[in-house]
Amino acid sequence: MGEAGGSATPVRPQAARKSLALFLLCLASFMAVVDDTIVTIALPSMRRELGFSGADAQWVLNGYALAFGGLLLLCGRAADLWGRRRLFLAGLALFGLSSLVGGLAPAPWVLVFARVLQGVGAAAFVPASLSLLTSIFAEGDERNRAVGVYGGMAALGFVVGMVGGGMITELLGWRWVLFVNVPVALAALLMTPATVPESRDEEAPRSLDVPGAATVTLGLAALIYAVSEAPERGSASTFIFGAVGALLLVSFVVAESRSGAPLVPLRVFARRPVVFPNAAIFLQSMIGLSWLYVLTLYFQDVLGHGPLVAGLLFIPMTLSSVPAALVAGRLTTRFGVKFTAAGGLVLVGAGLLLMAYAPGPGGLPFVLAGMVVGETGFMLSNVPLTIAATSGADERGLASGLMNTSIQLGNAFGLAAVATVVAAVATSGGGEALIGGLRWGLLLCVGIVLIALPVVVLGPRGDAARQKSPVRSG
Repeated sequence: MGEAGGSATPVRPQAARKSLALFLLCLASFMAVVDDTIVTIALPSMRRELGFSGADAQWVLNGYALAFGGLLLLCGRAADLWGRRRLFLAGLALFGLSSLVGGLAPAPWVLVFARVLQGVGAAAFVPASLSLLTSIFAEGDERNRAVGVYGGMAALGFVVGMVGGGMITELLGWRWVLFVNVPVALAALLMTPATVPESRDEEAPRSLDVPGAATVTLGLAALIYAVSEAPERGSASTFIFGAVGALLLVSFVVAESRSGAPLVPLRVFARRPVVFPNAAIFLQSMIGLSWLYVLTLYFQDVLGHGPLVAGLLFIPMTLSSVPAALVAGRLTTRFGVKFTAAGGLVLVGAGLLLMAYAPGPGGLPFVLAGMVVGETGFMLSNVPLTIAATSGADERGLASGLMNTSIQLGNAFGLAAVATVVAAVATSGGGEALIGGLRWGLLLCVGIVLIALPVVVLGPRGDAARQKSPVRSG
């Protein structure tokens, strides 16, 4: 049976299998997010034991980010063509194997290589997991609630990574922050074939657009590298890699316009239901990672806590993010994407202002309150925007790849901008200068919220997310 856009209509599993499928898909997303933050906490221990020289240890983080961000569009489209479950399983297998190699790494280059392979694996299974979710759960209330659970698990992963990274590194050693992925990936690999149905675009050609794949992958990697390294490398390196990335992305557009079977059909970018949600997600992502950076500096450099205590201080965010994500799906069904997302962004702005009000040594209660308010708003906006972004294109893998690319680019641009502002103010000297830098970093995030609000309000006309689904989940 066919559906709009040439996609095969998936066989939807029964309620019990749907619940298990949702658990596995969320678990995979959770693992990818945890791995990003958990390795950040363990990085100093990795650097000391393996003997990284200078700033080379940053490649443990950058190698993962470049492979992950650069390959998302390619892997999302490959999932549409060759099978979303197939890419999901291949990505999980590579992620688990590379985690084992990284945990056993005897030298710095082995660990960096393993982290690059982890990024490749994550680029395959993360967009595939979300596109499989939209295939299994019918559009409307059922899918909205499932996306809410998915978003809640991803949000939980950020905090669990920060808390768990400190605990595992102190108690078991840094190698176990990688080893923990192996049994999780193995369990998901064994359970997925019997639980998650295959899904693909049956009428699409089975070959990928090689020139488009090469230019967009290298272009995105160069652009992400340029902005993520801006605070460390300076303007010259940023300009060179940024120019190379921009040139490659222009070449990508030219290649796609001439291709008979493009990797990303350019008509996608003419659709309001695709452009507006992804633009809003890009802006929102500029905030998400940036305020974690500011808060980490506040907890450790201003308050003087170690990594473990600093991680534990993020628990209030977890306690607010998970229920907010679950409620967000229901609110989207009832009130629509625009109203729910705009209301969430207002709460994000309020939380940021509360944190910026008193980031000094005695301002911890205000900061914790701002974290709860801001994270609640972040999830209330993130879930409806995710629903809108993954409903705006017929090719589910492509839609998920576009959305995750927007997230990665937003993370890189936002962190570079906020880190630069914090460093510029803090270098004026003294603890008060650092506090001032953190305040200005948070106020920059408030400015990004003010830009994102009209993007959401002026977004696509109509609101399919409000429609009630005739298929109810168990």
